[in-house]
Amino acid sequence: MTRRWIRSADRGAAAVEFALVLPLLLLLVFGIVDFGRALNAQVTLTQAAREGARLDALNQPDVVSRTQAAATGLSGVTVTEVATCPVGGSAGDTDAVVKVSYQFSFITPVGAIAGFFGGGGFGSPVTLSAQGVMPCES
Repeated sequence: MTRRWIRSADRGAAAVEFALVLPLLLLLVFGIVDFGRALNAQVTLTQAAREGARLDALNQPDVVSRTQAAATGLSGVTVTEVATCPVGGSAGDTDAVVKVSYQFSFITPVGAIAGFFGGGGFGSPVTLSAQGVMPCES
């Protein structure tokens, strides 16, 4: 008789443990998904900034539009040419500097949860930025 009583007392323990662990598990999975997306966007921005600086260092036309095109998969990329190379200047005089920024939005509830713990607000986007610098070529 005592054996049957012990089994019935432990019957709901697994459900309670699962209910306690599930939010932490989901937060971990959602964090991995959004962190991976943010890292991918940052790598893409860095490559686009590097490409824009290279185009500017070679005095190529349409640096801004070609830099935005280099940021594949990201829409709404802002490109700023900080320092441009002088036309006809000697190589190595200055550096071509291009800055690129992008508003990254979360797709999982991690952004909303981060707002509760002092993050940038209730699911607000995060600004990612990159800078490319290349020496001017003749």
